[in-house]
Amino acid sequence: MTTIPTTPAIPGTGADTDTGAGAGPSVGSGPRRGIELLRHGLGLIGPRHGRHGLSVQQLDAFALPIGDDGVVAGVDAEGQPAVLGINRPTAYDVVLIGGLWTAQVLALRSAATGARVAVETGRPQAWMQMVHAMGGGQNGLSVYDVGRVPPQGASAGTPVVVVRDCGMRPPRGRVVSGPWQSVLTLLPYLSPVAPRLLRQARLAGIQRVSPDEAAELGRTMGLTRAEVESLPALPDGVTLWCTDRDRQYVLTQPTDPEVGLLGAPRRMD
Repeated sequence: MTTIPTTPAIPGTGADTDTGAGAGPSVGSGPRRGIELLRHGLGLIGPRHGRHGLSVQQLDAFALPIGDDGVVAGVDAEGQPAVLGINRPTAYDVVLIGGLWTAQVLALRSAATGARVAVETGRPQAWMQMVHAMGGGQNGLSVYDVGRVPPQGASAGTPVVVVRDCGMRPPRGRVVSGPWQSVLTLLPYLSPVAPRLLRQARLAGIQRVSPDEAAELGRTMGLTRAEVESLPALPDGVTLWCTDRDRQYVLTQPTDPEVGLLGAPRRMD
């Protein structure tokens, strides 16, 4: 048995029987004893409990499932939450080769974690419904024209996610990743600038692409043959997230409010 000690007994409360020199004034029993304890600042007499005992095997019950904090991108193949640690004290670049729907879900969820989201886009109308739903830009999401994103003043207390929705050939951004400011670049398809962006990225997400694009991505990113063959057949809402060492298929499952605002998962817009 493993014993977890309780709070040490307070001298004079009866839980400690040492009444030698320096143990405080002698007190009687019953109501008089309680009055004397209060008079000398020893507090109320609470219920007395025995020690709590656990076996070594039972200690495992105290374990808590603690994972990375961040944005829940969906669930993995085992049905466990897949979390993207976007808010970081170091620069963090993400490239998503996929659909607008997934980028918008990640933007919504980033804002829900307390981050400010700045969207740089050439199609602002596609984002305005989200802006209105979130209070007209007052609740963490703002939309800017391409090349017009101002400095965001990111900090540990107010992290920033910049979403670049600038088409196949996004220009170099004026606002780049830095401490507590991540940049998510959305590419609808594999483009000539994709290899450069993928080399710079710490995290890359790939949704359904053509077989030729899949083969090119396999060479660029060192994907396995099975991963390359899976890319042209990925269902809507499924993303292969890749780092230098890890690969994970993630299914993004929208909540009811997300479906009401953005519709069902889709690769094409």
